[in-house]
Amino acid sequence: MALVHVHGIGNRKAEVVGGHSAALRDELLRCHLLPATGHLTGALLASPWWGELVAEPAWGWASLAPDEVESLGGEGEDSLETAMAGVVADAFVGPDQVEAEHVLMSTARVSLQRAIDLLALAGEGDDEAEPGALAELVAFCARASAYWADQTAEGSLGDGTEFFAWLRDVEEDEEFLGRLHEEVADWEQRTHPVSVQVAPGAWESFGVAGSLPNRAVRAVYRLRALNITGRTRPVAAGIRRWGARPAARLMGDVMGYFAERGTVGTPGPIVDRITASLDEAARDCAVRGEPLVVLAHSMGGNIVYDVLSHFRPDIRVDLLVTVGTQVGLFEELKLFASSDSKLPNQRQLKVPALPTVGRWLNVLDRSDPLAFAAGPVFEGAEDLVFRTGAWWAHGAYLTSCDFHARLAGRVRTPA
Repeated sequence: MALVHVHGIGNRKAEVVGGHSAALRDELLRCHLLPATGHLTGALLASPWWGELVAEPAWGWASLAPDEVESLGGEGEDSLETAMAGVVADAFVGPDQVEAEHVLMSTARVSLQRAIDLLALAGEGDDEAEPGALAELVAFCARASAYWADQTAEGSLGDGTEFFAWLRDVEEDEEFLGRLHEEVADWEQRTHPVSVQVAPGAWESFGVAGSLPNRAVRAVYRLRALNITGRTRPVAAGIRRWGARPAARLMGDVMGYFAERGTVGTPGPIVDRITASLDEAARDCAVRGEPLVVLAHSMGGNIVYDVLSHFRPDIRVDLLVTVGTQVGLFEELKLFASSDSKLPNQRQLKVPALPTVGRWLNVLDRSDPLAFAAGPVFEGAEDLVFRTGAWWAHGAYLTSCDFHARLAGRVRTPA
């Protein structure tokens, strides 16, 4: 394996394998990060599942307050939950109810890049698509993201209708998709006039240079069928309950890992699984002559740091990317096996850099309550801020086309 992805809390193999976000994440990594780190086509990815090793709740989540519990008073909860659901819907596409056929277009009028991310998310859930179709959709979204980044200087010059005047001319999502394809193709011809090579018969043509993936077209119809905003508000009463179980799992996974991580001589099952995956990846990289890249999200970053700093400091990682993690916080609280209570001090202001890690990038969204900086605490850690634009930023990094494009660009830049 050239790249090892270590997931965060709340992930269980039985629930996620075959799930679509994991597939989209992997295709985005193949499209952006792996080429940026010098890997050839066909480089392997590994994602060791550690969540299933944490003990499940003995009473099956009975501690989550059941509906039949007697009220102590206060009847204002329904309005609060409705308001919360409204925030979810408004953050997604805007304050007005948007008709199903206008979801992409309405999003693009606020931010074209967010519409590209939404297109990828809608397309990755297409179970009936042909093999390889997701890779084609990701490639198209990557081209569209590159167009957006070049035209707007990565969003610094503007976005939406205030910058892309052509967005005012489109009325429905199908028209938006066709026009986006035309604009991207025209930009490519002007900036680097080399024809885009595509597999014959694999794409639906819109009559311009290159072609649009069938999966992109199908994504429009999936969005229409889901009618996202129309369904968000009616389920308002379930919003708070929906968030309770992930929060409980967060606490369970974090406490479960620290309670069972073991020692160097007898490591716990989670440490064993992660180190086994890293060892296998290191052997593969040595044979292929490729760098070992580790991408860790949320609690996965804490586990990886614990492994590399204490359990297996002999494992060489060329590039470590932590995303939305609590590594800085946990070190401040001295929770790692390698934590030194004498740091910081007048002579040593930060934790020394890991000698076996070539480069460490730590990405956080300031609106993500579970993401913390690492640079002020660890030598060698490069903190990077990325705005996901999502209502729940913590889960939005790895399925964002913009995130992967920017990460690849930073990796190509020398430290």
